[in-house]
Amino acid sequence: MCSSMRRSREVKKLHLHFDDDLTDEQRLRFAAKANIAQARRDAVNKHSAEQPAAQRRFKFFRWLKALFT
Repeated sequence: MCSSMRRSREVKKLHLHFDDDLTDEQRLRFAAKANIAQARRDAVNKHSAEQPAAQRRFKFFRWLKALFT
């Protein structure tokens, strides 16, 4: 189903401000989960940046070959 186009002003009105409805405990849990996820993303990005691109490509093709054998 295709939705109709909205003006940029209308889209900005639709933004939810869920942080206003959170209790302090919920806000702390949300922040803790977000921090853990960010640390995980940073670790993955650091690991992939340390590997040369050719080595990553080789692992992909090795995985692909193993998939079809």
